[in-house]
Amino acid sequence: MTTEQFDQQDFQEKSNLLFGRLGLWIARHRWLVLLVFIASLIGASIFAALVRTDNSFEAYFDSKDTTYNYYTNYKLDFGSDEVTYLLYKAPNAEHGPFDLEVMQKILSLTEALETEVPFVEEVTSLTNVEIMEAEDDFLNIHEMAIDFPETQEQMLQLKKLFMTKPVYINGLISPDATHAGIIIEMSRTSSDPIESLRADPAAGDAIDNLYPQASYNSISAILARPEYQGIEFYRTGDVPLNNAYNVIITEEAGLLTGLSLLLIAVISLVFFRRSWIGFLAPLIIVILGLIVTIGFMGLVGYDMGIMFLVVPTMITAIGVAQTVHLISEHKHYQQLGYDNNTIIRKTLEHVGLPCLLAAITTSIGFLGMSSSNLKAIADLSVYLGVGVFLTFLISMAVMILIMAFQKNTPSTSDTPTNTTNIDTDTDTEASVTDGFSTLLNWINHINLKRPTVVLVISSLVFLLSLSGINQLKIGFNFLTEFKPHTIVRSETTYVQSIMGGMSNLVFIFDSGKTDGIKDYTLLKDLERLQLKAEESPLIKKTYSIVDILKDLNQTLHNNDPDFYTLPEDNALIAQYLLMYEISGGEELEDYITGDYARTVLELRLTSAESYLVRDMVEELQSFIDNELTTNTDAISKTGIGALWLKMGEYIAESQIIGYAFTFSIITLILCLVFRSIKVGLIAMIPNILPIVVVLGVMGWADMHLDYMRLLLATVAIGIAVDDTVHMMSRFRREFYRLGNYEAAMQASILGVGRALIITSVILTLSFSIFLASDMAVLASFGILLSVTIIAALIADLFLMPVLLLKLKPFGPEK
Repeated sequence: MTTEQFDQQDFQEKSNLLFGRLGLWIARHRWLVLLVFIASLIGASIFAALVRTDNSFEAYFDSKDTTYNYYTNYKLDFGSDEVTYLLYKAPNAEHGPFDLEVMQKILSLTEALETEVPFVEEVTSLTNVEIMEAEDDFLNIHEMAIDFPETQEQMLQLKKLFMTKPVYINGLISPDATHAGIIIEMSRTSSDPIESLRADPAAGDAIDNLYPQASYNSISAILARPEYQGIEFYRTGDVPLNNAYNVIITEEAGLLTGLSLLLIAVISLVFFRRSWIGFLAPLIIVILGLIVTIGFMGLVGYDMGIMFLVVPTMITAIGVAQTVHLISEHKHYQQLGYDNNTIIRKTLEHVGLPCLLAAITTSIGFLGMSSSNLKAIADLSVYLGVGVFLTFLISMAVMILIMAFQKNTPSTSDTPTNTTNIDTDTDTEASVTDGFSTLLNWINHINLKRPTVVLVISSLVFLLSLSGINQLKIGFNFLTEFKPHTIVRSETTYVQSIMGGMSNLVFIFDSGKTDGIKDYTLLKDLERLQLKAEESPLIKKTYSIVDILKDLNQTLHNNDPDFYTLPEDNALIAQYLLMYEISGGEELEDYITGDYARTVLELRLTSAESYLVRDMVEELQSFIDNELTTNTDAISKTGIGALWLKMGEYIAESQIIGYAFTFSIITLILCLVFRSIKVGLIAMIPNILPIVVVLGVMGWADMHLDYMRLLLATVAIGIAVDDTVHMMSRFRREFYRLGNYEAAMQASILGVGRALIITSVILTLSFSIFLASDMAVLASFGILLSVTIIAALIADLFLMPVLLLKLKPFGPEK
């Protein structure tokens, strides 16, 4: 045996013996360990109750993020930009929205929404929007609600007036006048302090008492009243979207957890049907793992966002996969007739180190994204990474305690003190006679007789996948994150087919001085940018101070459409604005600061992939840089659209940094544990290949890399490397025992192949549970992750053994 072989074997024996002694210590002090265990769970449960649901945009960004700060400053100047948008039609009314009876209902509805819905700042509809009319040289601004028409003919005259006002088209009325809209502006954002989000301060923090659920439920209840029958409503905007996220998080966290536990029960009955340990242990471990993970979130202060939906299934899959190895070893030594202490010692000696390595590498897989600038991703990587490791500790503690409290049986094959050589047991499963033996023997046959074929196929698949990766795009669309049947997606899709877009991109023009935006040159640049933006198919509606000035100019010229233009004289602009203020106009406040130093151009975007929005914004930025006379430093962009773009940048950065960190750290750990750079590098090959394959498939299938799929590679390598660790550890142990690579390979595949297949089936079925989610993004993530696990299993059973046969990393044969 070479020095390297001796060092590797010596390290392995010492580590394994240490785990055996740890198991015996826990068994001897089982009552103390049990008490500490129970106390820890009680503490975790207390902290778990502190976790709050939050899936606002602010949940994705750190408070120190520059782009996010621009956004918050914009909200300080112009108020919350969160809205509920109601589109409505009256299909049975002759004049649609301008039917006198329908308009009376909308007047009543507007008042109800404004007075009864919690956290409403302002409600705007056709009944209370500003109507500007000229009387001689005077401007008259009034609302329909104050001087409501008495006859249908008077209502139709108002319709003619509204349809001549471009500022209302595609916002409050559709171009064909068949649909109309109501804009409900909110006074809160989802990221405000929780004490300001309670509809009833005395009712606590139940989700239905908090914004936006309280607002959404109140709006829905009002719309369902009998007096509004005959009008069809469609809800969209920030409040319905955030409400849908929060409801799905709340409901599906329980649903996915329940399905995961049901899956565990079914798998346990199938694979461990005659073992009460095999049935109960996984259930107990998963439930406790979820409790401590959520408890850690409460302790540190993490919120429960849409990313949390992956947690129950991840903890279930990983916790059960760890438990399977422990149960398999326990069952094997129990069948051999060992006493409890010997079973505990041998089980821990054989799988303790591989399970620890699997937990560490899986945690690192998640922690690889902790440096992401996307707060939701960074938070998830930490609490899930910690949760995985805590679940490992729980699985070890629970299994040891179960074994320790079992009725002791006399030893027939060994004694607890016989620890001189833990590798002398012929404990492979070569003698198994179930269906697994045929499959595992066939795998051994392929690896021995067709190693070149395995390598060639693997190389071709790798190269083809690389070609697909070159076509991979970074993009996401919050609307298509929901499945088509969900209410928020179907109603938003309908609204956007009729009216303006539901998300906004804002350009801020800062003149740098009081009354600076009254300058014609600046306003002309704003108008040119506005007209340029309207050329994009992504822009459905634009709003700015220019619209109001054009409307004023048209109104004061007998409502002649030819005068829907920007006044060209600074003095006239100032005069118009003063006249507007004196006449009681208030809508201008949405677009300017009180000192007239800053103004905004708001672009309403249809839901689209973020990379399309990026291309559009780059085109507008080029127009600003090359075509406008205003100092480009005085023009900045913000709004939800700008946050989309920044999220795209962060996804790209996180992909590079996160993957590099994960691959490097896991490779380093494997090299250190196996005491060989060569072994560590070989172990990584079958884990990189499946990830390359799935990313390649995404590229070929035109599936974009969004914030959820961003996790795919790091999560997959962290999970897939578990099987590699078990296979590599067993292969090395069998080689030192048998002294022959081919014999070691056969013994290893027969020894751990069954457990690897079972754990991969468990993982694949667990991730398939995501298909039950109403989130399309989560369902696709589950499918891709399942495919990755299957590919990793194939690589571990075929590619890695062939590489070990060819490269002989453990030294020469005996």
